Amino acid sequence: MLGYFLLFCSSALLTVLVLIPLLWLFRVLNLSQNIREDGPTKHLKKKGTLTFGGIAFVLVILAFSVVFLDLDINIEICALIILMLSFAVIGFLDDFLKKIKGKNEGLYGRYKFLLQCVFAFLFSLYLLSSTNFHVTLSPIIYVPFAIFVIAGSSNAANLTDGLDGLLAGVAAIAFLSLAGIAVKLNQPEIAALGVISAGAMAGFLVFNIHPAKVFMGDVGSLPIGALISGIAILLHKEWWLLLVAGVLVIETLSVLIQIASYKLFKRRVFKMSPLHHHFELIGFSEVQVVLMFWGTAAALGLLAYLLV
Repeated sequence: MLGYFLLFCSSALLTVLVLIPLLWLFRVLNLSQNIREDGPTKHLKKKGTLTFGGIAFVLVILAFSVVFLDLDINIEICALIILMLSFAVIGFLDDFLKKIKGKNEGLYGRYKFLLQCVFAFLFSLYLLSSTNFHVTLSPIIYVPFAIFVIAGSSNAANLTDGLDGLLAGVAAIAFLSLAGIAVKLNQPEIAALGVISAGAMAGFLVFNIHPAKVFMGDVGSLPIGALISGIAILLHKEWWLLLVAGVLVIETLSVLIQIASYKLFKRRVFKMSPLHHHFELIGFSEVQVVLMFWGTAAALGLLAYLLV
């Protein structure tokens, strides 16, 4: 356990050290965030906050995986790291186009989703071809299921990334929960990946906690969701994401409920979706909402760990 603790701390420290020069570079390049005009009005003051911060923890997770994990033997983990990087590339393209256009619209949603499905398809297809990975479902069922889980988790993480420190904190808790489950299942390499990822999230929080000095951008949020779901898939615990990533699920459901309610009945269930904005608009401060969601994530993650 001491080894995992040191891995967590060193991952967090390296993320901080990587972010320091990156923040300087982002300022030089004027890589600031465009704020949604249809979001809460008090968020408009965040305009000008640096973005693209997800690059830091993606690089740290990649570097630590190469150095500390035996990727030559654990080819499935190597495939998962490639999946994470592919989703980071999608996110980078989206962020870059937002910057070029000067507004909060990057890749068209259908193109982003198509790319996510393509990379998720390739990942699931590789797992099926691997002699070390076994599934009980037929490929005809498993591949669409895996694509749904990966793309859905990635977009859920993207929806959750709306308040300072919200997604990074929730993701850190989810990664720690998955690491604990991996230890229980005697999967030390996957557990190490979870601890590395949680440490990287903790390091990012140093600059992302309210008031945030940098946002992660889609280059960070999309690979987070893909990595969380990918770890669950490698552990054959996909359904446990309903608990481990319960906050992401709730946030996504709030958006779907809002859309369905308005289209069917011309009424809104929430003052604004995703759900974290609803709580802001009924009087909770940003910090209170984030702490409430972190607490929910911790309770659900602990429950998942205890029940496995």
